[in-house]
Amino acid sequence: MKNIIAFTGSNNPNSINKKLVKYIINKFPDKNIEFLDLTLYNVPIYSQAIEKEGIPEPIKKLFKLFTETEAFIIASPEHNGLPTAFLKNILDWLSRIDQKFLGEKPVLLLSTSPGAVGGKTHLQTLSKLVKLWGGLLVGQYSLGSFNQKFNIDTSLIIDFEENRKLEKVVNALFRGESIITKNNITVVKDYFSAFQSGDMDAVLNSFHTDCYIVSVKEEERPKEQLHGIYRSKSEAKQLLINITTLFNTKDFTVNNVMAGDGNLVISSGSFSHEVKVTGKLFNSTWVQLCVIEDEKIKEYRFYEDSAAFVAASIL
Repeated sequence: MKNIIAFTGSNNPNSINKKLVKYIINKFPDKNIEFLDLTLYNVPIYSQAIEKEGIPEPIKKLFKLFTETEAFIIASPEHNGLPTAFLKNILDWLSRIDQKFLGEKPVLLLSTSPGAVGGKTHLQTLSKLVKLWGGLLVGQYSLGSFNQKFNIDTSLIIDFEENRKLEKVVNALFRGESIITKNNITVVKDYFSAFQSGDMDAVLNSFHTDCYIVSVKEEERPKEQLHGIYRSKSEAKQLLINITTLFNTKDFTVNNVMAGDGNLVISSGSFSHEVKVTGKLFNSTWVQLCVIEDEKIKEYRFYEDSAAFVAASIL
């Protein structure tokens, strides 16, 4: 690409999102990334009454720059789960010239914050709007815990894994190829689909290498005991072995899958297992809590009626 415009949705002169953008520009000096300071485009809050007097000249100039670039990097701070009023106002004005002001060009969405989530929540909203505005979303990246992972003195991200994730999405922008990841709910739904179809390899692949699993009781367990703690993907395999050894699953119904705070996904439903040793049915409702990281289940907690399991296991 010949040129890329990068800007932040903050009007704070000390914006950490601006620092993140400048880090990318310095990290890829040969990629012709130009920082665009939106605070230089002083425009009133959008209203139809003002629009009747004409589109402000700064917006016309900004729109022209948008038509001349080949891609966009947008770093958006999160205010109360939404993009900033400052950014929204600029984009509202641009949309009055052309609803698709991003011009069918590749867009990379970024955010960072001092908190652990890194402003990720509102990027889901922005990702939908990017399509409305004519952008081709290639990826999104959030840097959480900015003060711990970014060295202000050197202007560098000091976390190796975060650097790897960022390089992946930035390189996707350079190629103009989408690497949009599955959202957290889709990850869990795919897990359920694999379980219901009996594809245990796909079920196992749903788990993160360093996963932490609690089956009903958060306590240590003998290897072949179903309920207890399982650590790592290798022990997740043991969980599946324990389930298939103990039960013939007659029915597994998922009633609800919904997003919780951060990367938490909450699910509920019911099942009917035949206990192989006794031939009795173990029927129960269930609740499942999953924390997702890198499209994998990092933390998994499953709760069922353990008393019903005991009753169905008695000969």
